[in-house]
Amino acid sequence: MSKNDILTLLGVLALGGAGAAAFEALSLPAGFLAGPMVAVVLAKSISLPLLKDNSFTFPKGLISANFIFIGAAMGSAVSPDFWAGAALWPLSMLALVAVVSGITSCVYLYTHKKCRWGRDEAFFAGLPGALGMTAALAQERGAPMDRIMIVQLVRLFLLIAVLPLIISSVVEGKEVIFTEANHAMSLGDGLQLVLALLICAVCGYAALKLKAPAGMLTGAFFASAALNSTGMLEFALPVWLATPCYILMGTNVGLYIGKMDRNALKPMLGTSLIVFAISLSVALGGAVVTSWALEISFDKVFLSFAPGGMEAMLLISILLDIDPVFVATHQLARFMGLLAFMPIVIRYVLGPVSADPADEARAQSAT
Repeated sequence: MSKNDILTLLGVLALGGAGAAAFEALSLPAGFLAGPMVAVVLAKSISLPLLKDNSFTFPKGLISANFIFIGAAMGSAVSPDFWAGAALWPLSMLALVAVVSGITSCVYLYTHKKCRWGRDEAFFAGLPGALGMTAALAQERGAPMDRIMIVQLVRLFLLIAVLPLIISSVVEGKEVIFTEANHAMSLGDGLQLVLALLICAVCGYAALKLKAPAGMLTGAFFASAALNSTGMLEFALPVWLATPCYILMGTNVGLYIGKMDRNALKPMLGTSLIVFAISLSVALGGAVVTSWALEISFDKVFLSFAPGGMEAMLLISILLDIDPVFVATHQLARFMGLLAFMPIVIRYVLGPVSADPADEARAQSAT
């Protein structure tokens, strides 16, 4: 990295830290994630000189290491008690399938019938919470990407910004909880933490090589969860270590969302907000019914069904102390289900590439 890159990196991290401090001072939930994201997006919107380089990204090594720490922190909240309700999970998984199908179908009908979007655009705009996969599949079909990405990014931004507020207002007394790591750490605890992090790093790297979704994070998470839930190696990240990791992730999400073209965003903002409202309403309705039918707490069902990025939803679960195993399992199942079945669905539902005249017209106008 050049000297300018290092200065930019430090400046962006300071901006993210300021956003986190502001959200915490206002007692807003999940402030360590939402605060940095909002701060970076706002700074980008006013063309702050610090963010004038639109190509700036965090080093991949830094992000990978951060995912390991975050995965380990999430898994450290898992105890054997979390598995007591696992017998109900197959039923909630079926409910998740219905919610994902409902979100995709409702958004498709609105954007295709009401907004006159092409079938490809409408379909990919409705796929919930799998941004990277959605972009890859849409590009493979040659679908115009501008509307799809704007709708998806606006939905991700709003979910991270408002979802903690919704959960905190609906579920009384829900607040950020840091685990037992607040006490002074002894030498033995420190050595145990280092060993656990090494195991999490190895498992994260293995998951990455196996091409698991968000491999570094999910591998570290399930390794940490296994160690803690079995009692083999119980540990928790201290606040002074966990907090910067959360801030870094929120800042990184903000950088990603801040790359949206403002000129393209303005005419699309109204449609994006309606798509967000549709997606959230279907997820909320499914969560209410599932929570009542299966007698599972509403907050963890809602967060499991929320159509946001998997990593962000997992982090919100740990920041709000909402059963991270339940949330992680359902979010991962949704991602893997989409990854496995969407190519088949696309082939038989959308048909051959550019079969829809509206899609062809959009593709020509985008070139």
